[in-house]
Parts: sequence; C-alpha cells; structure tokens
Amino acid sequence: MSHQILLLLAMLTPGLAISQHRDQVPCRTVNKEALCQGLGLLQIPPVLSVDIRALYLSGNRLQSILVSPLRFYTALRHLDLSVNEISFLQPGVFQALPHLEHLNLAHNQLAMGMALNSGGLGRLPLVTSLDLSGNSLHGSLVEQLLGESPSLHTLSLAENSLTRLARHTFWGMPALEQLDLHSNILMDIEDGAFEALPHLTHLNLSRNSLTCISDFSLQQLQVLDLSCNSIEAFQTAPEPQAQFQLAWLDLRENKLLQFPDLAAFPRLIYLNISNNLIQLPAGLSQDSEDLHAPSEGWSASLLSNPSRNTSTNPLSQLLNLDLSYNEIELIPASFLEHLTSLRFLNLSRNCLRSFEARHVGSLPCLVLLDLSHNVLETLELGTEVLGSLKTLLLQDNALQELPPYTFASLASLQRLNLLGNQVSPCGGRAQPGPAGCVDFSGIPTLHVLNMARNSMEMLRAGSFLHTPLTELDLSDNPGLDVATGALVGLESSLEVLKLQGNGLTVLKVDLPCFRRLKLLNLSENCLSHLPAWTQAVSLEVLDLRNNSFSLLPGNAMGGLETSLRRLYLQGNPLSCCGNGWLAAQLHQGRVDVDATQDLICRFGSQEEVSLSHVRPEDCEKGGLKNINLILILTFTLASVIILTTLTTCCFLRRQKFSQQYKA
Repeated sequence: MSHQILLLLAMLTPGLAISQHRDQVPCRTVNKEALCQGLGLLQIPPVLSVDIRALYLSGNRLQSILVSPLRFYTALRHLDLSVNEISFLQPGVFQALPHLEHLNLAHNQLAMGMALNSGGLGRLPLVTSLDLSGNSLHGSLVEQLLGESPSLHTLSLAENSLTRLARHTFWGMPALEQLDLHSNILMDIEDGAFEALPHLTHLNLSRNSLTCISDFSLQQLQVLDLSCNSIEAFQTAPEPQAQFQLAWLDLRENKLLQFPDLAAFPRLIYLNISNNLIQLPAGLSQDSEDLHAPSEGWSASLLSNPSRNTSTNPLSQLLNLDLSYNEIELIPASFLEHLTSLRFLNLSRNCLRSFEARHVGSLPCLVLLDLSHNVLETLELGTEVLGSLKTLLLQDNALQELPPYTFASLASLQRLNLLGNQVSPCGGRAQPGPAGCVDFSGIPTLHVLNMARNSMEMLRAGSFLHTPLTELDLSDNPGLDVATGALVGLESSLEVLKLQGNGLTVLKVDLPCFRRLKLLNLSENCLSHLPAWTQAVSLEVLDLRNNSFSLLPGNAMGGLETSLRRLYLQGNPLSCCGNGWLAAQLHQGRVDVDATQDLICRFGSQEEVSLSHVRPEDCEKGGLKNINLILILTFTLASVIILTTLTTCCFLRRQKFSQQYKA
C-alpha cells in the first residue's frame, strides 16, 4: 500500500512541476541532445523539447524512473541515467520509448528496489547497448531484471555481486557480441551459460574468483580477459574439428603453474600470462644440456596437433607475448622457434640465468625483447638472429663476460639498456680491451645506450667509434677513468650525455665539440672547472650539482647563453662574487637556475648566504673593504720599516758617541 502511495505521489509531481516551472529548464540542448548532468535533479525534467534524441542525466539525485514524463520524448535514442540513486523502475517505463537504442543505468541502487518490482526492464526491441554496472546485483536479480533484447550487442554487468552464471542468464539476447562481467565475485559458470550467445566475440571476466577454466568451447570468441582471478589451469574442450577464433587472451595475475596448452588457438596474436607462478618447464632440469628437446606444457602449445584442424603452427601468428613476473628459470629453444611473427616478448622479472637464440632466422620479426630484472649470466646470440630487433632491455642482471661482438651482430638494434650489470667496453678495434669486454664500436644502427652502474673502471679511446649514439648514460660507475678520445666519433650525433656519480676530478672530454648535445649531467662528481664554450652550441640542460665549482666565469660559459634553458648548481661551494655570468642569468631570467632560493654562496670566509639575495653592490662594497684593508696593511708595514730604520740609526749614533767620549 505504501509503495502504491509513493508511486502515485511520484506520478503527480511532474504535473505540478509542469504548471509551476515550465519556463525553468536547467538543462542545455545542443543538436537535439539535452545535457542535464550534475544538476542535483530529483526528477526527469518534464519541459524539454519533445524531439530530443539524447538525454544525459548522469550525476543527479534521481530515485524513481516513471513513464511520465519520459513518454513525451518518443524520439529518444540515447538515455543516460548513470550515477544516480535509482531504486525503482515503473513497469513499462522503457517501452514508452519506441526508438531507444542506448540505455545506461550504471552506478545506481537497482538491487535495493528490485524486490518491489517484478517487471524488470521489460522488452527492449531496439536497444543495442545496456550498462547495468555498479548496482550490487546478484544472480537472481539479474535474471529478473533482464528482459528480451533481440538487438542487444553490448551488455555490462561489471562491478556487481554476481557469484554464479546460470545456464539461462543470458537467454533473450541472441545478438550479443560484447559482455563485460569484470569485478564481480564469480566462482562458478554453469555449463552452457554462453550457448545462447552465438555471436559473442568479446568476454571480460577479469577481477573475479574463478579458479579453473575447463572445457573452453567458445569457438566464436575473439577477445577473452581472465586477468586477476585465481586460475590454476586453462584447458580447452576436446573437439578435434573446432575452429577457434580467439585472438586476444589475458591471463595475467592468476595462479598458473605451467604454460597453458594453447595449440587450439592458431589465430592468437596477443597473450599475457604475466604475474603467475610458472616455473621451469616440466621434464628439464636447470643443468639440462638438451635445451632443444620438447618439454611438456611449453612445446605442447607450439607443436602441431594432428587431431586438430589447423593449417598453421600454433602461435605462429602471435605478435605480443608477456611472461613477466613469473618464476621461469629456462626458456627452451624449441619454444621460440615457431614464434615467427612475434614482435614483443617480455620475460622480465623471472629467474632466468641464461638466454640463447642461436638458430639462423630465430624470432625474425621481434622488435622488442625485455630480459630485465633476471639473474642472467650468459647471453648467446647467433650471427643471423633477431634481425628486426630494435630494443633490447637487459638492465639489472648479472652479465659480466660476453662474446665481444654480442651486440654488433644485431642488424637493427637501436636501443640497448645494460644498467646494473658488469659489462665493460673494449675500446676501438685498434685497441683491444681485457678479456670478456664487449665491442660497442661499429654498430651503425645503435642510438641509445645505457651502461650506468656497471662497475666500469676504464673507458678506452674509441669505445664508440662509428656508432652514432644520440643518448649515452655512463653514470654511477665510481672511479671511472674516461680516457682522452673515449667519446671520439660522437661529436656530430650525441644529444644526451650522463656522467653523474663517477667521482671525476678532471674532465677529459672536449665538450664544446659536441654541437648537438642538449642535455649534460655531470652531477655527483668532484669537478671544479669546465672547458670553455666560446661558440654557440645546442646545450639546453646542464646539471652540475654536488661538485666543487666556486666560479662559472663568463669567458667559459658565454657560448651557452643562446641555448641554455636550465642549470642545476646545488651542492657547490659557490663564491658570491666573481660569478658575474651566473648573477646575470639569475637577475635577467635568461636561464632557469633550479631552486635559486636554496642556492648558497660565500663572501670569502664569511657566513653562507642565498645567492638570490646577493646584489652587485654587495660585491663592490666587499671590493672596497679589501682595498682599504690592503692600504692599512701597507701603511702599517711602511711605518714599521721607518721606525725600525730610525731606531737603528739612533742606536748607531749613540754607540759612536759613546766610543768618542771614552776616548
């Protein structure tokens, strides 16, 4: 009875609103679209133009959706009621909109009012997209809410409270193509739950509580997201003639112990199995010498299964494979041989001790290989492998002694990251380095090289000759001795050079010759002098923090005035006077000197002051004081000399007089 009274009052309210506020419409109408978002509305405005085709009411305070006034807007095709407080839908409310195609009811309170309304959404003959996410709906409420929707293509039930999908949950929507069920509590999917969806191509089941996928049989599915569950096994149904269309499979953040059997998916182009528990392939030990032998769980995905009707090798079309954040200790060579189309391979953050690709033509299309954050000690690359590789990430491993031409054999290599290893450059071809060093000269495609934190002791002359690097990072190699000519050949290409944290006392690099250099980092060293930039260059950022600079003379820095944009100087014993060039930059704003308020300088041996507070007259006063002090000292010294001379003369005369008197 109370519910009927509430419904009657709600139906009378629009009539009162029409009579009292017909001219007060808070919404904007643009191109037959009524924009009513975030206005705090308690009801649907009844006085909008009757020919509007879209009505946006998200972010209001609507609680009930009634036939009136919606029935006036018969031309509506798009209705957005998301982010309100809706708990009641009048039966037949959406049937009053004969042209409705898009309905958004996301983030409301439908679960609270469904017990009072058994009609649900009713039949939606033309609706193609329906969003019911974020309504705390459980299984029986979803089945009660959903009606016949023969044209529905996209349905979202994400962020609800579903724990189980029944066989008949999705009956009545035979045209459905995309189904989003992410962020529920799904633990069970009844056999045949998706059989009523013959056109389903995209299925999102991420962020649920699924533990196993068995007898997977959705042949028409193209995109499947199973990430962030607790899946321990993924198995397909034993259907020999199955023609699976799956192209995109996401299994990241699960509990897989082995690489899944994916031989049934020859069209797979994207595969993410990161953040699982995959370990050493079954059948191989860490010390096994037969790394080319097929291994259970890995090779099964790549060896053709005669019982299946596949025209190509499984995974031969795979473009992207992510196996990062697992516990893999070994990659069998047989696993890589059939990945002939692979472009991106991520094996970072595993337990790999070695990686090899020695067969001619191995991974011919691979563009990016990420082996970072492993425990790699050996890296074996053949002479004609990885022909398309442009980016090789090897940071934070244990590489130390490598074949000298390991990277020179990579014909397309552009970016190489070796941060955190123990690799040492050999030097020029005419100057062989120590055993185990790596040759970085004569690699015409290499542009970016990071060798920070490699415990390098010596950078020999010609180390990068005929390698047109644009970025070079040699930082955090304490005690590094950069020989004269170590960077020869890079003058016309280098744009970024990082030498911070090496303890350098003398810079043996003729920096003004590097005409294209834009960023130079010399911080965390012991430098007190820079080479003179007398001609205009391209340097924009200069980092000199935590060195021993007291002066930056204008005759050495003049060539930077037209290009320099940012200068870092904290942590240097700067002199307040004698830095005319630096003072000019501060006061004229031509260069952004970082943290000028904290930049400290000294007046001789006096207390430290902020450089930004120093005025030219302060130094002039200091100069006058010095001159006065010199004059006083000079006068005092002259007086002492005169007095000493007079005293000596008097003493001699007195002595002579005494001698004459005695005589």
